[in-house]
Amino acid sequence: MGKDKETPEVRREKMRQGELKNPSSSIHGSNLADLVGGLGWKGTGLLILVLIIAGVFFLLKFNPPLEIGTIASSEDNKSVVIGIGNNGFREVKIVDVSVNNNEKPLETRLQVSNALQGFTITDDYNSEEAKKYGFTNIDEIVIKTGTSPSSNYEKLDDGTASRDDEIYGISVIHNEEINNVHIEYSHFGTTFNDTVYLNYY
Repeated sequence: MGKDKETPEVRREKMRQGELKNPSSSIHGSNLADLVGGLGWKGTGLLILVLIIAGVFFLLKFNPPLEIGTIASSEDNKSVVIGIGNNGFREVKIVDVSVNNNEKPLETRLQVSNALQGFTITDDYNSEEAKKYGFTNIDEIVIKTGTSPSSNYEKLDDGTASRDDEIYGISVIHNEEINNVHIEYSHFGTTFNDTVYLNYY
């Protein structure tokens, strides 16, 4: 049978047979199933792992876990407390705190109080009054999950808040007026930076 007399069905069958003998001539790897099939089980597992890690990284970057709540200061604005909480899925660790133009404050502490007691503003962390508010070095405490200020406000509003509802406040004392506070913290191996601006009227 000459080439001119071949039917379309015969030509298609010959082309299919040719592709089976020489798979590199076919459109191999043109879709995800072919790509995964070509990688093998180790390559597929590695690809899935990379996708999961990338997904978690972007989720964290676009949904920072630290939530800012109460912002209060002394009359001269040299002592400030910033309520913070953790709405992430792992603990948050405060790494560093600076003020204004990345200046090191005179003193920085973390208040560990409860929703009913609230926070205090002080220029003496060792006073009898201050001791009730659990002032601690920032590197000694982690911010537990489920401590977002907004959830504590809701509990206070509906009357379900208790002394078991732990709250955290970054307390800063400086020798000049504090205009902003920079908070560096880590969560799930990722470092974040947050700046809280204090507007005085």
